[in-house]
Amino acid sequence: MASSNLLEKIGDFLECTICLDNYRRPKVLQCLHTFCEECLFKIAPRGTNKVLCPTCREETNLEQEGVSNLRNNFVFSNLLDLVTSIQKPLDDHPTNVTAAGNHSQYGCTNCESGANAATRCLNCCEFLCLDCTDAHRRIKAIRHHVMRDIEDWLAAGRHIIEADKAEKRSQKTNFCPNHEEEIVVVVYCEACEQSLCEECSQHDHAKSPHRIVPMKDAAERGRQQIKNVLSECKRKLCVFSTAIEATVQIAKDLQRRSDRAQKDLQQTAKEYTLRIQKEQSELMALLHKRREVKEGEMAAHINSLQRAVDVLRGMCSLAETALGDDASAVDVLRSKVKLSGERRVLNQVAIVNVPSDLSALKFERNHHFRFPPDYVLGKISE
Repeated sequence: MASSNLLEKIGDFLECTICLDNYRRPKVLQCLHTFCEECLFKIAPRGTNKVLCPTCREETNLEQEGVSNLRNNFVFSNLLDLVTSIQKPLDDHPTNVTAAGNHSQYGCTNCESGANAATRCLNCCEFLCLDCTDAHRRIKAIRHHVMRDIEDWLAAGRHIIEADKAEKRSQKTNFCPNHEEEIVVVVYCEACEQSLCEECSQHDHAKSPHRIVPMKDAAERGRQQIKNVLSECKRKLCVFSTAIEATVQIAKDLQRRSDRAQKDLQQTAKEYTLRIQKEQSELMALLHKRREVKEGEMAAHINSLQRAVDVLRGMCSLAETALGDDASAVDVLRSKVKLSGERRVLNQVAIVNVPSDLSALKFERNHHFRFPPDYVLGKISE
């Protein structure tokens, strides 16, 4: 139960949220979220210069090598190896021999189809075929379970099985190793840590520093030493299991605090940006208002000059008509009277020069407010 609870706690950390499978070559993005290298290649093919995090949508710039050049998440890799190493195959489980006959394939223990197992659920301790594996991952309550490919799982436990078998074979050997014939051992040399027959104990192991004791007494002392080792192993196993749980909790805290720091940084940058944008909007509005005022003054001045131009053009036309060959004496006199009146009106119109500063308009930067060379929004502390 304790082992299952531990695997429950670390299950979420060993599963890629893209493929919903155990991590394969986990890579860390700039936002500290982790995904399989192969999964990242699917959303950021070779030649892409950036990748968008599927979890937080933050962009991570990629170098020329692309996804392959991202940092490896050794914490997740080591946790996955550790979980695999503490799970080993069981010899008494029914197996089906493959056509090649060179290894045994475990059958699915979750259904009655008789299909070969494709994965091993380390939480349920069940062998699953492909159909059961897919179903296992679709169920929300258990999709965080740690799923291991059956071949990887078998490879991790194969050396443990071989070591157990070798140990069992050595325990069944009750004959003296110094003779070709089978002579039963009856005593034990504590100095050499070797079981011996009566003849060897009286010759090669008869003198100091050899210490010959009866097999029963040596076995009793050996049992006590094994008990001590077992007790120490159990104590350390508890310590290491607790350390794993603590490390997993720290990893969760790291992710949570990193997300919080990222939000705080983004919020701070947003506040500065909003302040600058607000002041920019206010200054732009003032700039447009002053431009409109100056444009109004220029339009009024142009209208005044245009009226004088229209009067002058009318007078020129009237004078040219009066001086024409077809003009009668009466027409000349009428034109003279009219031109005299227009001239008096025109003399009253003063030509005002455009003010030299009417087009003066610019933005003056506040040189008392500037970003120093070492300006930063804040800092990342631990």
